[in-house]
Amino acid sequence: MSFATHALSHQSGVSAEPSRKVLLVDQAKELRLYLTPLLRAVGCEVVSVDNLLSARVELSRFRPLMVVVDWRVLPADGSPGCAALRGHAQNGDVPILVVVGDHTPAELLEACVQGGAEDCMLGPVRVPELQARIDVLRERVPGTTPRLMERRTPRTVLLVGERPGARGGLGADLEACGHHLLYASTTEQAVARVAEFGEPIHLLLTRASVTSAEEMMRVERLRTESRLGRVHTVVVSDGEVTAVPMLGQVWLSARTLAPRHLLARINGLMQRNVSTLLVDERVPFVCPVEYREVGSFSWSSCYSSALSPGALFVRTLVPARAGAALELRIHLPTTREVLEGPGLVSWSNPYTSRRTSTYPLGMGIQFLGMSPRRLMQLRELIRASSGLI
Repeated sequence: MSFATHALSHQSGVSAEPSRKVLLVDQAKELRLYLTPLLRAVGCEVVSVDNLLSARVELSRFRPLMVVVDWRVLPADGSPGCAALRGHAQNGDVPILVVVGDHTPAELLEACVQGGAEDCMLGPVRVPELQARIDVLRERVPGTTPRLMERRTPRTVLLVGERPGARGGLGADLEACGHHLLYASTTEQAVARVAEFGEPIHLLLTRASVTSAEEMMRVERLRTESRLGRVHTVVVSDGEVTAVPMLGQVWLSARTLAPRHLLARINGLMQRNVSTLLVDERVPFVCPVEYREVGSFSWSSCYSSALSPGALFVRTLVPARAGAALELRIHLPTTREVLEGPGLVSWSNPYTSRRTSTYPLGMGIQFLGMSPRRLMQLRELIRASSGLI
């Protein structure tokens, strides 16, 4: 399973006033007994159903603020689960929040990530966690907010010549660094994507099969037509690069440079240092995670999607701010053990209700000060996960 991302679709009919309805999927009816009063107390209207099929029917009747799913309604046979909701034609982009427990099977958690669920909470649900998600969903309306070029702010990359989700592609690795990717197959599509996005592009990245003067001019035409002449431009060639061409283009060879070295060069041009994430060594790894900022008393929960020797990649609608120092609790579903340790938020992507770029929701957390025993456990987990791929 690859590092899961989900690009929200464009909803031309989305109202600027967020819905106040929450769709609650709970067969055992235990979740609705204590969640319904909490949701109503914060001004939400609750619509409850017993199964995912009924939830899909309700999505055809109205657009909820979010869908809350009790993990016990998820099929244990590997069938689509949350993907059945995500695939809804009109309202498949509504955020999905799964409520899980310490004993939730790892296979079901993995199915949630594969199915596109943006977030999870450990039960019993804590009021501040629920309130934080309601607040962010209510406050986010269609439109864009300018992003400052801060040291830890994700950059926007226009990637020409590669499709989203390409196995072993540069796009997936850059997304795992927290960057926002605009994908285009052709020059014409690239120009259209830039116009549609309407915000600054921080890097033009294009793929080339060979290094030649013709390819250089093709890239230069792209820079001109997309009005990105002043933007850093990197060309990754499948062949060898014997010299650095002119015209403001940096050429790199995918044949002679390892993935981590390519990433380091690309991130360096965007003034980002995320080498500690070890993106090229990450493996799929799904488990409940709790975190809190150092000095805070309240814990928040979410779930991981991938793990590397130096970092944890998590999915959540309400990530901590970039640069925040965290305390972590990593709940291992197979052994019921909890790994504790400190971390630093390397990148953070909060929820937005509409976007034209592709990027992972949540945050990348760099491990700090892990004990030798904990580091050994992490490496064993990575080796075990690698063996399952």
